[in-house]
Amino acid sequence: MINYIFKMFLTISSLLLSISVYFIAKGIYISDLGYPLFNNLNFIPSSIVYFVIVIVFTKISLLISNKIDSEQFDEGSFQSVEIANDAFLPSYLGYFFVSLSAASLSNTSNETFIFVFCIISVFIFCSRISYFNPVFLLLGYNFFYMVTNNNLK
Repeated sequence: MINYIFKMFLTISSLLLSISVYFIAKGIYISDLGYPLFNNLNFIPSSIVYFVIVIVFTKISLLISNKIDSEQFDEGSFQSVEIANDAFLPSYLGYFFVSLSAASLSNTSNETFIFVFCIISVFIFCSRISYFNPVFLLLGYNFFYMVTNNNLK
């Protein structure tokens, strides 16, 4: 069960920045979401709140990861270790471009964004390779490719 929750938080945290980009591009600020406490939050304050939400979800993902059983590998199990941050970045930028292009559409942009977002969410949830979240980089974490002795990456 904890693995499922962890996957959900990784999926959500990896896509929250694209949701934030969509909201900002559409001009949807915190004050528009019906919270009376935040009536005067426009572009900059809303952007900060959205980013804080992304950081909070990312931190929760990291806290949940501490509850998951760790895997042990024998010494010498890997041929090589390569940093993978640069390989994931183009895919992540694609999420931003989807958000921006959906925001630029006229009447059907909300429906289009929700549809595309749901499809991307399912793909990310089912594929471990797309859990990349650039906030991990800001927090000092990296992604790596590991090549085993059986040439599996």
